[in-house]
Amino acid sequence: MLDFLLPLLLLLLPFSVWSGYRIGKKSLQGKSLGRRLAPGYFTGLNFLLNEQPDKAIDAFIELLQVDSETVETHLALGNLFRRRGEVDRAIRIHQNLIARPALTGDIRKLALLELAYDYMAAGLFDRAESLFKELVRDKSHRLVSLKQLVTIYQQIKDWQQAIDYSYQIEKISGQSQAVKIAHYHCEVAEDARTAGNLKVAHEALKTALLSNKTSVRASILQGQIFKQAGKSKEAINSFRRIRHQDIAFMPEVINDLISCYQLIGNEAELLKFLKQCLEQGAGVSVLLAVSQLLETSMDDKQAAIVIVNYLRENPSLKGLEHLIDLHVNHASESARDDLQLLHSLVIKLIDQKPVYRCDGCGYSGKTLFWQCPSCKDWGTIKPIQGIEGE
Repeated sequence: MLDFLLPLLLLLLPFSVWSGYRIGKKSLQGKSLGRRLAPGYFTGLNFLLNEQPDKAIDAFIELLQVDSETVETHLALGNLFRRRGEVDRAIRIHQNLIARPALTGDIRKLALLELAYDYMAAGLFDRAESLFKELVRDKSHRLVSLKQLVTIYQQIKDWQQAIDYSYQIEKISGQSQAVKIAHYHCEVAEDARTAGNLKVAHEALKTALLSNKTSVRASILQGQIFKQAGKSKEAINSFRRIRHQDIAFMPEVINDLISCYQLIGNEAELLKFLKQCLEQGAGVSVLLAVSQLLETSMDDKQAAIVIVNYLRENPSLKGLEHLIDLHVNHASESARDDLQLLHSLVIKLIDQKPVYRCDGCGYSGKTLFWQCPSCKDWGTIKPIQGIEGE
């Protein structure tokens, strides 16, 4: 409780002195600070010391007469409560401020903005939405309100509204929202796919690729839907597109791609494509796929040479694990035991490492999220490259 008292008292003390001065400005100049403080300050202080913060708030609200000199204190007090997670109290402060009839238009809009943030923090998205829509009409608060509306629609998964307001942000700010908009269309496609409405899903993915032609997510999802429908050639075209969008994501579709090529009986074209991907740095998962495809035409030792040559330029724990596995079968009994121990240690090390990392905030994990759980940016999480990844 005491860690809360100090900033609050420091915030209110100068205004209490000022209020006391105005009340008793005709009194003698020699009065002490205690006698010049507004009486409401001591009332509020007493409530705080007795751990009755709600009554203290009421006392301090009465203490602060709203005008141009004290409105910032009201806002600061409300923000202090919101930062501390005491959203109900922040709402009371800002609602009290808005209810004052003497409040000027600009100050009222600022208070409405803070109240909308309070509602957001409380999860009262319908109330926050209503206030932000009101503030969109004001030029000075338009952009921030539009961004908050998009945040709300993300939270409640109203993707069409998120798309519509993102276009408004793009128009006003001049900053492209193409990446986000493409992801919103992908969300529409995901929902439609789950509902079994593949026509809507395909249309949403086409629009996503029109919004952002480098949308890896749209290509992955499109390929998966085609594959599920038995359209292997169309799925292959979608998966192959990823090579030009972001080569780092090729490992995400390697198994589906191989399956589709095998279904149409064209492994020669598959092998050619995978080798092209390797030349672009597609990662060790693609190398291992190539190695497995070549097993019919080479022995383990030749496959090991291929992997060693790649690992010299692109060291990787995953590649090392597969290389050890190849050598185990041809090792002497004593060496085999050592290699198996080393193999298990490398696997444990790999299992402890994250697979994906956000380029924005550094968040890492083993699950691919299209929206970072930490910084909330879209499309910033990618497969980790290098010795601990691909």
